[in-house]
Amino acid sequence: MKLGTFGAIGILCALLGGCIETTSQSESGGVAAKLTGGLIGGKSKAQAASAEAISAGAGALYTAWSVDDLGRQLDDGDRRVAAEADFVALEQGAAGVVREWHNPATGRRGQVTPGAAYAVNQYTCRDYVDVVAIDGRKETRRSTACRQPDGSWRPIS
Repeated sequence: MKLGTFGAIGILCALLGGCIETTSQSESGGVAAKLTGGLIGGKSKAQAASAEAISAGAGALYTAWSVDDLGRQLDDGDRRVAAEADFVALEQGAAGVVREWHNPATGRRGQVTPGAAYAVNQYTCRDYVDVVAIDGRKETRRSTACRQPDGSWRPIS
C-alpha cells in the first residue's frame, strides 16, 4: 500500500513539475525553435514567423549566401537577414510577390521574389531571385531551392 501511494505522489509531482517555469524566456524559445524548426510547414503563418524557427529552417540558405560571389560581399549579419527573408518567401510567399529585407546594422537592403512551387520527385521546389543593393549598385542572383523533410529549404542551384 505504501509503495502505491508513493508511486502516485511521484507521478503527481512529475506532472505538476511540468507546470513550473524553470528556464528563461529566451532559453525556452530556443528549445521551441529546435523542436519546431523542422515542422514549419505544418504550423500557422504566425507560428512559422518566429525568429528562432526561421533561423532553424534557413541554415542551408545561409550557407549558400556564404559561398557565392554575391554573398561574400555581405557581412555575416547581412547573410543571416537575407537567408531568413529567402526562407520566409519560399515557405509562405506567393509567386511573384517581393519580400524585402534590411539590415539596420550595415544599411544593406535586398529583396527576394519566389516563383511558383513545383514538384521534383517527392520534393517541393521553387525558383527565386535575390536582388541586393551593394555600394549603390544592384546585384542579382537566381536560385532554386527544394524543401527538405526537416522543413528547411536547400538550394540546388
